[in-house]
Amino acid sequence: MLLLTLMHISDADAASGLKLLTVDAGARPSGMGGAFASITADPYSTAYNPAASFGVGPLTGALGYNTYWENVRIETGYISFEKRSIVFSTGVQFAAVSNLQGRQSATSEFYPFDAHDVSIKTGAAFRVDKDVIFGFMLGWLFEKIDVYRGNAFCLDLGLLTQPYPNLNAGLAVQNLGSKIKLREEESNLPTTFRAGLSYRYRQLLPAADIVVLDDEFHLHLGGEYDFGRGFTLRGGYRVGYDLHSFSAGAGFSRRNIRIDYAFVPYKNDFSDSHLFNLTFTL
Repeated sequence: MLLLTLMHISDADAASGLKLLTVDAGARPSGMGGAFASITADPYSTAYNPAASFGVGPLTGALGYNTYWENVRIETGYISFEKRSIVFSTGVQFAAVSNLQGRQSATSEFYPFDAHDVSIKTGAAFRVDKDVIFGFMLGWLFEKIDVYRGNAFCLDLGLLTQPYPNLNAGLAVQNLGSKIKLREEESNLPTTFRAGLSYRYRQLLPAADIVVLDDEFHLHLGGEYDFGRGFTLRGGYRVGYDLHSFSAGAGFSRRNIRIDYAFVPYKNDFSDSHLFNLTFTL
């Protein structure tokens, strides 16, 4: 039951562990279909490309508490700040599946247990050329399933460039590192490759990402439109997934506070997900 749940969450096979950490982080990126590898100056930018945090300003942070289906929840916290033309970032993701059923043998009674995935990453982004930004994040990943525990260290790398005015291009590889071991079983980290483009045309910001996870290719399309007066509308579409495709969202901002919402419907009798995040700037 646990393996089936984790496979459904990421729509991928069992080639890697820590499946809960492959879910799109943040209501704004989720509303845009997860096409976020080239979107800059957002606290959640580092969750998709370590270089894309560049331009956040003095201090920007975001908090999220999201429930997926009945027993899956994901909590996130990201913060970035700029000092001497270097942007420093830290991100934490905590994911849990509760009320799973297990038993010691085929004839024993079922007992409830939980599963947890944790990611803690910190790093920096800085210019290496006039139009090229490099970023990295060092991370510690932890997984607990019932009484079994494992951890691993990882590295994220990213590049961001602007080949033409208002056009951003991003490249990133995430979760490079050692294998994680639970009991006697070893599994690879969920290494993810991303390549994305985005173009700012007045109030419209369309974006597209190619994502490779567990040797499977996916296409993420999305965008947002700023109507002014603090209201932004978003939409997205994912290609290559079995359980979800369309998503939508909105953002409401006033002064230094922004509230983001995303609606992500799922197929095959899985309930829809509603994501909320609070973003602040100091």
